[in-house]
Amino acid sequence: MATYTNDDDTAGVPQAPGVEHTEVLEFLQYFETLFIIDDSSHMKRQWSDVSALIQAVAPVCLKYDENGIDLYFINHRPTLYFPGMSVRKSGYNHIGKVHSDTGKRDSTQNIFRDVKPGGKCKLGGRLKKILSWYIEQLKADPQRPPLNVIVITAGITDDDITVPLIEAARELDAMKAPLHQLGVMLFQLGDDEEARSRFEHADDEMWKKANTRDIVDTVAWRGWPAGFGSDDMVKAVLGAVSKKMDGAKPALVGTVPPERRETTI
Repeated sequence: MATYTNDDDTAGVPQAPGVEHTEVLEFLQYFETLFIIDDSSHMKRQWSDVSALIQAVAPVCLKYDENGIDLYFINHRPTLYFPGMSVRKSGYNHIGKVHSDTGKRDSTQNIFRDVKPGGKCKLGGRLKKILSWYIEQLKADPQRPPLNVIVITAGITDDDITVPLIEAARELDAMKAPLHQLGVMLFQLGDDEEARSRFEHADDEMWKKANTRDIVDTVAWRGWPAGFGSDDMVKAVLGAVSKKMDGAKPALVGTVPPERRETTI
């Protein structure tokens, strides 16, 4: 797990990637990027860091993917969501994409104004529903774009996160999906050492013991005033799919980015 704690002149301000990162970031156009934000009570101390991080990351994603990012919270739901609806309705989709009818775009800043951290962190349950939804989408449409999931959390969870990750990896193995089809970045904010240890296990050991592909990567940022440079931003934005980038390049370079097609699943 990479940890960023350095203090410098830009301490506490996530730095945008430079031109030297353009080539690798262009691969974002081939992926769907979905953020899962921990809005539990454990995040109250880091909530301003979460907002600053998302507002720094979102423009980077949008620069290379005009379809926008998807933003989901562990506890918060959009106003028009009701229990029993598709998990796809439980978050904010295509944030930053220009709406053809209005010419306007939604913003992460407006969404964050309505979200207040509180409650438990059932990250495992949220991961299971979202990853299961994606797997079903992929079965219905094998040409669906790869998914880049970035989880921003304190890592202090109230349920098990390993089971849904292993289940998703096994499903992908059974489907013989490309190794870059799904990646889950566990981005820890804060300094909880027990959480850090669990995430490191998920990154380094879990897939070996389960005998599955590795879909997890981890990164940690202690938050303000620790620095978060442009190289760190690239790792955060590309998430766990960056591990498979070398293998993905021959399959993606020169191809037309896949069309985003929503289904009724």
